[in-house]
This record gives sequence, C-alpha cells and structure tokens, in this order.
Amino acid sequence: MSIDYFHCREKFLALPGVHEARNGPYRFAVAPGPAQDCLAEHCTEVDDMIRDGCPAKTSTETSAAVCTLPGGRKVFIKRNGNRGVGFAVKYFFVPARVFRAALAARRVEEAGIMTPHVLAAGEKRRAHVLLGGYLVTDAVTNASDLMTYTIKRPEAPAGMPALLRETARIAATLHNSGFYHGDLKLVNLYRTNGSDACGVWDLDSAQTFPGEVPHALVVRELGRIVSSVLIFAEQNPAFPDSFFDLRRIAQGLLDAYAASAKGAVPSTSEVMDAALTRWLNKRKLRFDYGGQTA
Repeated sequence: MSIDYFHCREKFLALPGVHEARNGPYRFAVAPGPAQDCLAEHCTEVDDMIRDGCPAKTSTETSAAVCTLPGGRKVFIKRNGNRGVGFAVKYFFVPARVFRAALAARRVEEAGIMTPHVLAAGEKRRAHVLLGGYLVTDAVTNASDLMTYTIKRPEAPAGMPALLRETARIAATLHNSGFYHGDLKLVNLYRTNGSDACGVWDLDSAQTFPGEVPHALVVRELGRIVSSVLIFAEQNPAFPDSFFDLRRIAQGLLDAYAASAKGAVPSTSEVMDAALTRWLNKRKLRFDYGGQTA
C-alpha cells in the first residue's frame, strides 16, 4: 500500500501548525488558519452542522454538506460512516481514511493543482470502534464539476477538446509528483466560474508514491477519464454520433498527456482496453466504440 495507512493521522498532526482537539469520542487534527480556533472549539458539533447544513451528498455510507461555522465562515464537511462489521474490524487499528485524504490534498496543492483546502480531519470512536471520519475543507461555492458541464451544456461538444487537454495536463502533473487519484472521472474534476483551469476533489482513493506512479495505475487512471467522457457525453444530445469514437478520444487524451508527462506514456491500446474492460463494457450504452449506433 503506497500511503502509510497506519500512521497517516500522526503524519497529518505533525505538519507545522496543526493542532489536536479532543472532546469525548471526537479527535480532530485542525490545520492552522483563521478557522483553527473555531473548529477546535466546535469539533463535537460536526454531526449537527451536517444535519443543519445545505446537503451535498447523502447515502448510507457518506453524508456531506456546506455548513456555516459560528462567525459565518462557509465550510464543506464530509462524513464517512461506519459500514458494518468488516469496516469496524479494518479500522480498529487504522486511522480513518480522511487523514489520508488530508495528506493527499497537501500533495495536490504542492503539485500546483487546485483542490479544496483542508481545514481539519477527524474521527469519532467509542471503545476504539470507528463510528465516523470527518473531513472539513473550504467550501468551493463558485465551482461546477465537469460531469455536469458535459451532460447539460449545449456548448460542451465544442469545449471538449480544451477540456481533455486540461484534464490530461492535470493527470500528468499529478503523476509527475508521484500522485495517483484513483477515481479521476469528470465528476471529480471541477473548475471555478470564469476559469479554464481545473482542480480535483474527492481524494479518498488517492495513493502517493516516492517515485513514479506504477505504469498499470497510470493506464487505469487515463482509461477512467476516457470512459467517463463517453458515458457522460451520451447523456447530452448536443454531442454528434461521430464524437463517440473511443480510439480518437483516447489518442487525443494521450497526445495532451505526453506534452506534460515526465514518465513513460501508455499506448492507445492500453488505455482503450482499460476503458473497455473496467467501465464501458459494464454499462448499457447507446454507442459502440467506433462511432456507430449500437
């Protein structure tokens, strides 16, 4: 495992200026900044904040909301809940994965890529059993993900070449720094209003490496991007049938990736195969991968 799963909490706590706050079952590591004292004081209220905030995601496993701290600052709080016996056993000796995501966000920022700035990471335990992990970041309220753009915007077909180039640049920049996102699909890429530059979020699956990202993971990451482009574009009637050409999209992404990559660039066939076998062949899609109606 590339990230130190057993010591990620201690590594985040050891970062300059990070303060530890404990209260009852809650244990938080709070990053330095204007919100540090407030978050440290109110860390036991995170569940109430999520409940009273503006919901961003709700499922049996994860809840997230844009919340308002005492004093008026807007933050994004994500909670990963207990997923049953297997989860409890796995995390009995391992810190909540939010600490790994917090460290991953630091690596992304160091690479010069936008990502919501982490304000705090914490967990709730009773008798060492993990009940929930919490990640608090700046609320990025003026942003939209690239999935929404691809599905809903009539200008998305014309904008797709530039979007692919920017996505490839981000992937190459992250890989150059030994960072593997793990789920780099369009919904996990965003851009702020009025900007062509993109950022990444949802770093729960991230892995970091002291050297190059293994070739197989680079192939998988690029295949994930390609598959998400095809899957989401199908939902926008503005895309012409000729767009749905797997080889052309994969080659376009790789050409842009090669312009920024320091390591070996995968072949088109490798990326196509990853996109097909891992994602596209598992979905009922309207098109095959030569641009013809299925």
